[in-house]
Amino acid sequence: MFHETPPQRATRFPSTFHITTRFPLSLPPQNLPLKEPPTFKYLGLALDPYLTMEAAMKHVCRKINAAHQTVAAIAHSLSYNSSATDRGIRSSPYVLFRIWQPCVLGFRVATENFRYLVTNAQIDAVERTLIHSLQRTLHCFASPHITMIKLGIPPLILQQALQLVALHFRYTVLHTNTITAKL
Repeated sequence: MFHETPPQRATRFPSTFHITTRFPLSLPPQNLPLKEPPTFKYLGLALDPYLTMEAAMKHVCRKINAAHQTVAAIAHSLSYNSSATDRGIRSSPYVLFRIWQPCVLGFRVATENFRYLVTNAQIDAVERTLIHSLQRTLHCFASPHITMIKLGIPPLILQQALQLVALHFRYTVLHTNTITAKL
């Protein structure tokens, strides 16, 4: 009588690969073990060996914060490198939002890879980073979700769903002869 045991997660062992070096030739050869990196980049997406996508989420948050620093520098130069009459116009919330939008929200890393995030907590972390960046830019600390909706920025969970639907459509309707469509 055979019964199936529940699958167990395989434990990861250190790499068993070694590099043998003979340089300089006067020394005996040495075996150097290869080390597995904790994260690596593949096509611009930061990955970890278990594909938990935590590295990708942290990378996106770092990119959003770096883009926000650019917006802050531009906002600072607009308000202090202009005449007193132009300062109010150049540093208005509308102008600051129009600067923030392409730099942070339109940033490819911030919005392109939502379909790869696995958990809602990862999407929430990216959304919190975006909201915090927008609040600091506009100096507006009202309810963040209402502010985002009023400015026409949909919740990121909806953007992820849109990306997943587009991906599903592309693989099942447009390209019906591919392996992924048949699976």
